[in-house]
Amino acid sequence: MKITINGQMFELEQDHSVTAALALFLTPQQQKTSFAVALNGEFLARENYPVTTLSHRDGLDVLFPIQGG
Repeated sequence: MKITINGQMFELEQDHSVTAALALFLTPQQQKTSFAVALNGEFLARENYPVTTLSHRDGLDVLFPIQGG
């Protein structure tokens, strides 16, 4: 199945949870930082990442906070 993460196409051999897909996309250091995830435009609560299964053509957007002033 194919999904996109931040516009980049990924091919997954089987159904994956959001947590598993993020492990493919994020570096170990990024996984430790604060970020938000939207699945097909809807934000997910972090506690739902492991139990939310992705389907063919789903899109994830991973957003990191930006500091500024």
